[in-house]
Amino acid sequence: MSRARSLLANAALAVAALLAGALIIEGAARAWVHASLARARRQAPPLALSRYHEVLGWDKTPGAAQTVRRPEFDITLQFNSKGLRGPERDYAKPPGTRRVLILGDSFAEGYYVEEGQTMRAVLEDLLDREGCGRWEVINGGTIAYSTDQEYLFYKTEGHRYGAEAVMVLFYYNDLYYNASEVGPGGEPKPYFEVDEGALVARNSPVPAPAKGLLNRQEPGVPAPKPWHGSIALRLLSNRTVDASPRLHRLLARLGLVEPVSPAPPKEYWPFSRDHAREVNDMWERTHHILAALKADVEGHGARLAVLYVPVRFEVNDRVWELSRQRYRMGRRWDRDVVFERLRAVCDDLGIPLVDPRDELRRQEATGAPAYYTRDVHWTAFGNAVAAHLLEPLVRSWLPCRG
Repeated sequence: MSRARSLLANAALAVAALLAGALIIEGAARAWVHASLARARRQAPPLALSRYHEVLGWDKTPGAAQTVRRPEFDITLQFNSKGLRGPERDYAKPPGTRRVLILGDSFAEGYYVEEGQTMRAVLEDLLDREGCGRWEVINGGTIAYSTDQEYLFYKTEGHRYGAEAVMVLFYYNDLYYNASEVGPGGEPKPYFEVDEGALVARNSPVPAPAKGLLNRQEPGVPAPKPWHGSIALRLLSNRTVDASPRLHRLLARLGLVEPVSPAPPKEYWPFSRDHAREVNDMWERTHHILAALKADVEGHGARLAVLYVPVRFEVNDRVWELSRQRYRMGRRWDRDVVFERLRAVCDDLGIPLVDPRDELRRQEATGAPAYYTRDVHWTAFGNAVAAHLLEPLVRSWLPCRG
């Protein structure tokens, strides 16, 4: 009997120790989340970085500034009096100045690196080294824009800078959001339909976003939702879902993390042979939007080029394999198909297409990768790769006047 009592006592102590350890871990997780949310509230800027815009859906707030802290970077984001990132620039060009305008989403805006490390700043520095007149590169990029919004930005605002060269960045999810009435954050946005070969504007004027929801106009940091009542398990779930898909599936079977659907997000559909009707519609709209942007740019005496922005798995084999594991991608998935279809569109429209994939792949293989590990965006090295690829094209279009 004493032996049985001893075993029971040891078992009870083990259970108690496990419970105590779990409670300590859970308490630490909750304290960390509470401190993080409190710090985010204290650091909230007096001006929201974005504001509602009836034509574009949202744009950047002139004069707004904020420190952006993420696990992989800590930078200061500041917008000038016209709501653009970069130096203060008048619409009118100074005499003897050549200008380049960049259009795009967060890759163009560059909120994940310091201003001096953005593609805009690096490209301007490279061009100025020629010693033959002054160059100005204008950053017209805005987080979460798709090609339709970039086209509308050029029509309403971008053309006023009188740039002779316009570079529009294209990211794979532009396809999905070019056919969507809401952006990645759920805010209403403009979009176009194609009717008898012509673009027809929809959601214009754009309805204002609902009040009280966290979005770009009413920013905030949402508290993580507990998994099975536990914040610690939620943090574990968030950590393993991308970093180790196989481990995540094992833990999900044990009930320790939230199961995720193996179905890829709709934004990934263009990489697959499935959903052909929806994907072909995305491409048709995108084709007409790029054609309209080209016509508008050329109507203002400028030239247009497209810079392709690969998602990381297009240039990193390990990330491609992790993506295939997470979403169980089979043979019907092709990581090169988006670029190939974009190349066909650009060839048809006579728009130069800059392909940075080989250079980004080489950069990824170094100790200074082109992409962050947890964030989807380029590091300073990725921005530099893009700038160096654009420089010769810009110089060929706008040679030295001396």
